[in-house]
Amino acid sequence: MMIQRSRLQPCALLLLLTIGLGGDSVAAVKRTAAVQAREEIPEELLLDVGIEVFDPGLSQDQRADESKGVFPELRKAEARYMAYLLKNTLESTGQWGAVRVLPRGVGTTDVRVSARIRRSTGYKLELRAQIVDATGHQWKSRKYREEAYGRAYDDRAVSAGDPYQHLYNRIANDMLAARDNLSENDIVKIRTVTRLQFAADLAPAVYGDYLKTNRKGKVEISRLPSDDDPMMQRVALIRERDYMFVDLLNEHYAGFYTRMGTSYDEWRKFSYDEERSLLKQRKESNKLKWIGAILIAGGLLLGDDDTRAERAAKEAAIYGGVMTVASGIEKGKESQIHIEALKELAASFDAEVSPMLVEVEGQTLRLEGSAETQYAEWRSMLNEIFTAETGLSVDPDDSDAVVEPSAAQEG
Repeated sequence: MMIQRSRLQPCALLLLLTIGLGGDSVAAVKRTAAVQAREEIPEELLLDVGIEVFDPGLSQDQRADESKGVFPELRKAEARYMAYLLKNTLESTGQWGAVRVLPRGVGTTDVRVSARIRRSTGYKLELRAQIVDATGHQWKSRKYREEAYGRAYDDRAVSAGDPYQHLYNRIANDMLAARDNLSENDIVKIRTVTRLQFAADLAPAVYGDYLKTNRKGKVEISRLPSDDDPMMQRVALIRERDYMFVDLLNEHYAGFYTRMGTSYDEWRKFSYDEERSLLKQRKESNKLKWIGAILIAGGLLLGDDDTRAERAAKEAAIYGGVMTVASGIEKGKESQIHIEALKELAASFDAEVSPMLVEVEGQTLRLEGSAETQYAEWRSMLNEIFTAETGLSVDPDDSDAVVEPSAAQEG
């Protein structure tokens, strides 16, 4: 007895494969409002926040980054832009003291926010953020993700806020929740530690032993200066000058943020359209290749004893399959065109947001790339100012010895 092979007709294969190839689904938008202060917070309970310029998340291999659609010039610009956007978000809540953008790894502040860009396109944003206070206590460390939606780039929608504003609002709310878990004594301690950290950085031989770090990496207060300590009063004046310099840096970041806004919105809208198109092209390309392969296989499954009609169907299936595979490959080439367009746009964008030069204390400083170095030089200048204004020099070999220059010469 001969067993009959089941014959799945090519047209039936095509019909089965095309079922469910519908349009794209639209992700729901997670709308989150930043919690606003209901009443004015006393000055002594306000914590200052320092937001480091974001880590752009680049690898050591630029070609590898670009192959993934990560363009160094654009990412570095985004790192400054995003930090300033978070600053604006926190300031708008009325929940904090001074909120400033800082170069990475420098400066003293009550609460420090750092973030690494894991993914950033007009279609999706993903950050890894960490919030730590001056005592070394970690408030939060987590990933934040947001997916944009088409209407976010309409003219009316853009004027209402950033397409990823809800992500920044969630960071703000997480920070607020952590702060609300602190007691008033905890907040006062954080502010005191920050003040002593600045003093220790400025005059380590004098104030270096006022703080200590325990085994868990937390900063503890060993002792406090007296309320009428004249040197601590001068430290406070120097600290105000440091604030002025950092505020000047923030004026630069503000100008950069404003200039970047229009171009960045246009790039992200283009990026959104391109990435959606790219995803659609890849999806269609893969589907067409699958359909073509199955059609070819379906044609080959027809045996030598097939009828004339079946052989005609076989030839049609193989031809149709080959043409469908070719169509899929062609759409893959179109995807590459989109990628090249994004690279060209990113390069031109970086040229539009080139850094500025600012003048501080008669010196011209370049604030791109070397901002950390510039700040280090500024802090060195503050040490010189401190020495000149106090009329005292610190003996580096004795943490308790502070001698006047004349006394040192007489010895």
